[in-house]
Amino acid sequence: MIVGSSRAGHYKLLVVDDEPHVLETIIDVLEDRDEDGEFQFFRATSGEEALSILDERDGDIDLVLTDQRMPGMSGAQLLEKIHEKYPLIGSIVISGFAEFEDMRSAFKSGIFDYIKKPYDEDHLVGVVRSSLEKTELRRQNANLVEELKDANQLLEQRVNERTLELKHSLERLRSMQQQLIQAEKMSSLGQLVAGIAHEINNPATSVYAGAEALESNVDELVSYLERYENLLKAIQDGDDGKVKEIGDDLTNAQEDIDYLLEEGLPWSIRSMKEGAVRIKDIVRNLKTFARVDEAEVKHADINDGIRTTEKLIHHELKNRITVHEEFGDLPPLECYPGQLNQVFMNILVNAAQAIEGEGTIWIKTYTEGNNIVVKIRDTGGGIPQKVLKDIFNPFFTTKPVGQGTGLGLSISYGIIKKHGGEIKVDSEPGVGTEFTIILPLDGVQKARERAKHEGDYARSQYEFFDASRIEELEKELAEIDANPGEPAKSVPEPHEDSH
Repeated sequence: MIVGSSRAGHYKLLVVDDEPHVLETIIDVLEDRDEDGEFQFFRATSGEEALSILDERDGDIDLVLTDQRMPGMSGAQLLEKIHEKYPLIGSIVISGFAEFEDMRSAFKSGIFDYIKKPYDEDHLVGVVRSSLEKTELRRQNANLVEELKDANQLLEQRVNERTLELKHSLERLRSMQQQLIQAEKMSSLGQLVAGIAHEINNPATSVYAGAEALESNVDELVSYLERYENLLKAIQDGDDGKVKEIGDDLTNAQEDIDYLLEEGLPWSIRSMKEGAVRIKDIVRNLKTFARVDEAEVKHADINDGIRTTEKLIHHELKNRITVHEEFGDLPPLECYPGQLNQVFMNILVNAAQAIEGEGTIWIKTYTEGNNIVVKIRDTGGGIPQKVLKDIFNPFFTTKPVGQGTGLGLSISYGIIKKHGGEIKVDSEPGVGTEFTIILPLDGVQKARERAKHEGDYARSQYEFFDASRIEELEKELAEIDANPGEPAKSVPEPHEDSH
């Protein structure tokens, strides 16, 4: 079992910076906003000292915040050593440098975020809390994976026992499968929310800046109106001296008043409207992606689903990856749109993460006979042929421990199967990977009809174990019930995935 964090509500943060005053400033900012006393801090002024603290505590740290450029060991080098030995510890780099090579090496080491100095204090606190939540989710997922692997192994060992034990084991397998599917969904949701937070930050800042400018402009405009009121009163009172004084003051300020009315106020309003429209677009894209009605079959535009998914994972692509689209004229597809969007997101995020530095992703859609075909190709590192056949198997992952459940592509395979389609992969190390998704126009209808004869359609919605293997277990249970005096047959080994 993988150990989680310390007791709930109490997080251990290790702050590393070779400049003590910078280190203490970071801790002061976090302590000032730690009203519930959730944070416990440890300090290190070098990478070597940080590793020593971690070893003394046997890795009992929740989050590491480190400078990038330090004498001796850099932040990226430190985090590589930490993640190699303690893969479930979260990490953030805080640096005054934002050169591409610094950021590339930092993200390659597995950090959650990269904050450039000088930083906004509220942003720093928000990133720290978000990273702590990701760390908790990473540990929970790792624990669930270990538990489910143990349960699966236990089922293999005990499958020859009597009927009641076999029934209970099968039920437990399915129950834990659903738990892990939910964990995978939550992991994807966390990744999606992090990206949306980044995307909303810019337009929200634009709205805030416009509001501040509008407040200042209105205050200034009110002051001019007060002067005009005073001028009118002076005219009514016949105070010529006061009239001349205020009139000269307003004449000198005329240029400022014209600027305020012609540029200042319009800019403030325009900035706020543009930011609000951008936030509205992001929310609309999220609603389109999620499709809360995914339990019902809908006619959907596959091209629109892919475009929406691209927008929601923009944070994984921007400034680094160029996306080329070649969308064909597709007919509406009867499908579960939210589930297909989950498949597109899984493949696109995997493609982005497989590309080190800059790269390219090609997306092509077209019709072929009675099928819609989607091809997604990347310039990532590729997948070795010896493991290519395993990528749709449950728990298989090439990512470090704690960074992947190994269920994303397995669940995607189940979703495409539910639509009566196929998903294939072709890859060459050093060149890249291409996924091909084939979706029959009548695939959902035929899959439903076939399922009526073969078993429970709802259960197969996200089935990621080999279906024939579970069917054989169920047949064996029926034989045991019919022949209670005979021992159970041995359970067959998992079939190799044909993809």
